[in-house]
Amino acid sequence: MNDIYHSLKKKNLVFYWTSLVLLVVLVLYPLLGGILMSFVLSATGAEVDWSRFERQDLASIRMVQVVGQILLLGLPVLFLVGLQTGEKKLFSKKNLEFLGYGHRVSGAAVLLAVTGVLLLQPFIFILIESTGYFLSYMGEFGESILDNQERLQRFLMFLAGADSFSEFLTVVFVVAVIPALCEEMFFRGYIQKNYMYSLSPAGGILLTGLVFGLFHMSPANLLPLTVMGWFIGYVYYKTQSLVVPIVVHFCNNFLSLVILQLQQENPDVSGESFIMDETIGWIILFVTLSLLLFTLVMRSFNRLFTVVRY
Repeated sequence: MNDIYHSLKKKNLVFYWTSLVLLVVLVLYPLLGGILMSFVLSATGAEVDWSRFERQDLASIRMVQVVGQILLLGLPVLFLVGLQTGEKKLFSKKNLEFLGYGHRVSGAAVLLAVTGVLLLQPFIFILIESTGYFLSYMGEFGESILDNQERLQRFLMFLAGADSFSEFLTVVFVVAVIPALCEEMFFRGYIQKNYMYSLSPAGGILLTGLVFGLFHMSPANLLPLTVMGWFIGYVYYKTQSLVVPIVVHFCNNFLSLVILQLQQENPDVSGESFIMDETIGWIILFVTLSLLLFTLVMRSFNRLFTVVRY
């Protein structure tokens, strides 16, 4: 009975500590990120005007994105894990194994997980466009959310702009590589792992996925981002490896980057006009087929692993 009491006490402590860390990061990340952005732009002589950015500001803005993710997500996770494991060396084997870097997985698991996230994209697309459609009928509240999303979309298209292949590789590093590494270390390697221990695997996945959606500060895309967080969280739970979620996250961001590039080349083609025209029937059929294939792929994925107990 005493062992059960101490076990519950430890789980409660882990839950409250993890929630505190999460709250601090959710508050400080946008605040410190904004301060860092203003400082760098001022230091480089760029105009600090959040309503518009100039082409010459791109290098500074991209640098802020990378530095912000590393300083505010990546490195703090290593310190937090060290506090939990008692290991002072940040990159020690014990700390990396806590995050999920030491667990080996087969190439088949990685391939199936990546295939799964690709097959999930049509459903995510429907969620994004449907959310925008319904928000347009919600008066001033909906319009304010859509206006915010439009500003965010313009910023992302500005950030992802590339005039050469070498610049495109830089954009991939900023938009896909760094977020995949830092965000997965924080959300799956630390937050979800602690929540799965203190709550349950399902509770940890669901709660972390929701927070992952909130973290991106895009109310219009909260639902699709949360769904993506749930999928990546499930992959982490099954594989117990952080490498697989990182690869999946990278592939998702890379695909989004490619779509942004296509939108820049074809500005007259929008998802909303596409989903509301006469092709709607074909779209529904395509999404249904992709979800059926997704189910089959995930069944094969599940067969590779035994149940993990926390």
